[in-house]
Amino acid sequence: MISYPITLDGVTYKHIRVMSIKRSFSIYDGVNAGRVQSLDMDRDVLGTFYNYACEIDSDDATPAEYDQFYEAISAPVDSHELTIPYAQTTLTFRTYVSNGTDELTAMLDDFNRWGALSFNFIAMAPQRRPT
Repeated sequence: MISYPITLDGVTYKHIRVMSIKRSFSIYDGVNAGRVQSLDMDRDVLGTFYNYACEIDSDDATPAEYDQFYEAISAPVDSHELTIPYAQTTLTFRTYVSNGTDELTAMLDDFNRWGALSFNFIAMAPQRRPT
């Protein structure tokens, strides 16, 4: 089974496995972009943002480690520092999380098992700007 490393705010969660990473990009234009009289598009490119959708598997994590990650990812903070796979290496950038979901998979005598956590990382600033 493939899993991917994730480091959030300087903490690497060794037993929190990222089972699915989907990255997307958005190229933002400024106020001067738009169609001209010939209907050609006039661009005012400001930068490219890379965003990630992640799904977490918690089977290898202790309940305490999962809870620690859940508290970190759902913290009411402006941003996080994220290190995540990108191209043939990793990318570290400031990001925010606005929502996520998980599900209760088992209620045992000593603990609850949560899993199938999914959320989106949205870049705080463009990772690439025009040259």
